[in-house]
Amino acid sequence: MQLLALILYNADGRTRRLDFHPGALNIVTGESETGKSALLTIVEFCLGRDANLVPVGPISDTVAWFAALWQLDSSGGRAFVARPRPAKGKLSTTAAMLEFGTNLEPPPLESLHTNIDSRQLRQQLGRRIGIEENLVEPGPGSLRYAFEANIGHAALLCLQSQSEVASQTVLFHRMGEDGIDQALRDTIPYFLGAVAPDQARKRAQLRDAKRSLARLEGEVERAEQSAQTIDVELGALFREAQSVGLVEDVQLTNRAELIRVLQGARTATPVEESLDSPADQDRYRALETSRDQLRSQLRLVMDDRALLLNEARATTEFGVALAKQQSRLTVLGLLPDQTQAAGDEDARESEAAAENSECPACGSHMDEPDPTAEALRRSLADLNVEVGNIAGARPGHRQALADLETRAESLREELRVAQAAVQDIERGRRVSEQTQADSRDFTRGRIDATLSRATLTDDVALEVLRQRLRQAQETVEALAAELDDDSNREELTSRLVVVGRDIRTYASQLQLEHSAEDVRLDLAKLTVVADTPTGPAPLSRIGSAKNWVGYHLATHLALHRFLTLQNRPVPGFLMLDQPTQAHYPSEKDNESGVPEDDADRIAVRAMFELMRNVALELAPEFQIIVCDHADLPEEWFNEAVRYRWRHGEKLIPPDWLES
Repeated sequence: MQLLALILYNADGRTRRLDFHPGALNIVTGESETGKSALLTIVEFCLGRDANLVPVGPISDTVAWFAALWQLDSSGGRAFVARPRPAKGKLSTTAAMLEFGTNLEPPPLESLHTNIDSRQLRQQLGRRIGIEENLVEPGPGSLRYAFEANIGHAALLCLQSQSEVASQTVLFHRMGEDGIDQALRDTIPYFLGAVAPDQARKRAQLRDAKRSLARLEGEVERAEQSAQTIDVELGALFREAQSVGLVEDVQLTNRAELIRVLQGARTATPVEESLDSPADQDRYRALETSRDQLRSQLRLVMDDRALLLNEARATTEFGVALAKQQSRLTVLGLLPDQTQAAGDEDARESEAAAENSECPACGSHMDEPDPTAEALRRSLADLNVEVGNIAGARPGHRQALADLETRAESLREELRVAQAAVQDIERGRRVSEQTQADSRDFTRGRIDATLSRATLTDDVALEVLRQRLRQAQETVEALAAELDDDSNREELTSRLVVVGRDIRTYASQLQLEHSAEDVRLDLAKLTVVADTPTGPAPLSRIGSAKNWVGYHLATHLALHRFLTLQNRPVPGFLMLDQPTQAHYPSEKDNESGVPEDDADRIAVRAMFELMRNVALELAPEFQIIVCDHADLPEEWFNEAVRYRWRHGEKLIPPDWLES
């Protein structure tokens, strides 16, 4: 996508058209205050920016519509974009006109009309140059919203205003505005090709796959839990169905038989039986007996558990007391070390006798050994044995306690089932026949619900669920591997290294400082960094306006060279406003277009020669547009000049101002 023409429409129908050559260097040279800098603002406005920041004065007073004619491809495809001047008192508008066609030409003023808004304009132009559907997602924990990279983000790489091209802190267009710097960090990897074109689609697939995985995990967990308790539930339900007369009074334990009988109970005619029949009484007494036995067993288990807990608590307290006594005897330091082998009893006794002939407190000789030291030694040995026994018994206590907990939980579950059956019989005795009918309906509903879950507990159905879960896990893992952040960082680093090599080459041609060192584009800080022997030197620490302008020019040319050669979806043009401003210190230089100082002339010539050579290398896919004071005498420079605004000639024709 390159610029073919800019068109300004006067309210009375007159037009001012500026034509540019695609695939070449285009120069607009002239004096100050002729409208050169306004061209960049108009181009950005015609790329979909809402704000129109043309200077207040002749341009804003006389132009009713701003338009641009774009070449989309080499086969003749074009796009015509027109934007009306914002309403009086406003700085922005979203209204726009967009037309596509082959060999399209700008229509007259009376044919202009708005048919699109600025957001759709950016989206459709972006699609035409290859910006696919994408979604830039901020990192985890970020409060920023996800957004789609569009031609407005790409335009930030194609424009350099007068205040930016000579800045030591701002490398890209509008970088100093709120949020633009982060948008550049987020979108440049996509435009460089470090992010897969279908990454947005794959991220959406990954989100859906994770949701499916979570749902399947829940289903498998519920099915496995049901498989563990379904037999108890079916037994309880069977006894409940017996209590309301839906099944006969038989004994069943097989799951398949229970399911078959319960399926029949959903439509079976109730068994008519007196509430006071012997069979009902026997069943009730059997259930009560079973419940009481379960309660007794549970009580015994809980008593054993309480006994174990009390014993563990007492053992812990006793162990603490023993440890304190052991530390007291050991810390005194009055007795020898007790770590020697217990088997050498004679040597220990002789050594103890020799040592006990002296006072443990003052060290003086004693005629008779003091029996207290021997008693303390034996006490310490006994304490060591007891502490060891206590420590060894703890794992057994814990295992026994865990076994009792498991047994108690099983008894509680059986007791709940037995109690429910007893309560059902008691409830059946209290209710009327109508109430019994309602109970049967309720039981049938419970049978339906339980049998629907029972199908999930079937071994075959459970294995099918587990297989689906494994497939979902494999899908998530595969998508996560394709969207690996480490791989994306490596891809981005590789591309930035290639761009950095070209920056260094161009910087050497411009004879910039540190051009002999490795130079790289630091995307995290959005600046150029030269890796010197004394450490990294960012652009803000490299002196002189010549180096700032030079590194801006080298960086953007290197970046567009990579984008063009890799056929990335970025407009194929670079527009620079006043790149040689550092070499035109006087008004006389501005008027003539040729710096008086030899060093300035050499530097200006080198800058334009570099731009010309890059344009020739990348032709016909890349276009450079320069608005500048420079007006060099070289023939190749004059061939690149499209407009020369001097001696009263300006962007706005004089007759527009007169009328």
